[in-house]
Amino acid sequence: MRPLSVAAALALLLPSAAAGDELDPTIVHIECSEPGGTPRKGTGVVISQNGMVLTAKHVVLGTSPTRRDDTSCSGSLGHALAGKSGMSFQTVSTAYDAALLKYPGLVDAPHVQFCQVEPRHKRAEVIASGFPLLSATGQPSERKGILATIEPDGKGLLESDAATTSGMSGGRVTFTENGTLVGIVSGVSPDPATGYPNAYAVLAASRLAPEFGQFGLASDPALCGARQRIVPTVVDSAAPWVAGDDPLPLGMKAGEGFCYLVRVWGEFDDIADAVEIALQDGEYVLQGKNASSPGDHGAVAECVRF
Repeated sequence: MRPLSVAAALALLLPSAAAGDELDPTIVHIECSEPGGTPRKGTGVVISQNGMVLTAKHVVLGTSPTRRDDTSCSGSLGHALAGKSGMSFQTVSTAYDAALLKYPGLVDAPHVQFCQVEPRHKRAEVIASGFPLLSATGQPSERKGILATIEPDGKGLLESDAATTSGMSGGRVTFTENGTLVGIVSGVSPDPATGYPNAYAVLAASRLAPEFGQFGLASDPALCGARQRIVPTVVDSAAPWVAGDDPLPLGMKAGEGFCYLVRVWGEFDDIADAVEIALQDGEYVLQGKNASSPGDHGAVAECVRF
């Protein structure tokens, strides 16, 4: 018999309305509790092939400074309503709000690696994923935002505007450019005057690597470098673009990369003659002006995708 994939096996455990959904086997809905106590619900992210799951320490320990012997945790991959499996405790961070659990039975499991946050990541787009406490569907929620800070504070925290909520603690925060891990959801920083969220905290995975690297938290330099790919502009060589033609779309949207002029040609014999790259409806275009002089001029552009 052909073995089922992790996602396919999980789909069999879901209600029919959700069974057709594509499940993400790297995100885990977690419940931890003590006998007779109220379960603490949170989220975790699979960080190794053998099922190590990174989550927030307060999800595992609650308000206790240390783990109680009678604390138990269970989890489900990809969906909060799937059947739960018991998870084994591994360790907690001595300095940060992070803990490691192990999901049973995983071999060669899909998992997420982290990238060090660098200066180029200021205002980088990120996605925070987790299971909101009040969700009726059991599906993970994905909230888009940007990194507002790039240097972790004393608690290892970065700031983002990806609006997370209760139940998403421990959930992954990833770069949209390559899907690698920035860190995990670690709460909200309220405005002292209003009580409203001032920023959303992300515990940087790079700060956890010294403690959790031995458990599989790893970074792959090949994934973390700036991804640049030249996107050539397709122009009919028999009728090249000239200034005065309609703006030429360059196939690159703002935030996806940047565009530049490779070559400028022709006669610029009027002070109003120009060629430039501009944004039009969120997409880069090549545009220009040609005053009523007889000579034509134009340009060739290329774009680099991040």
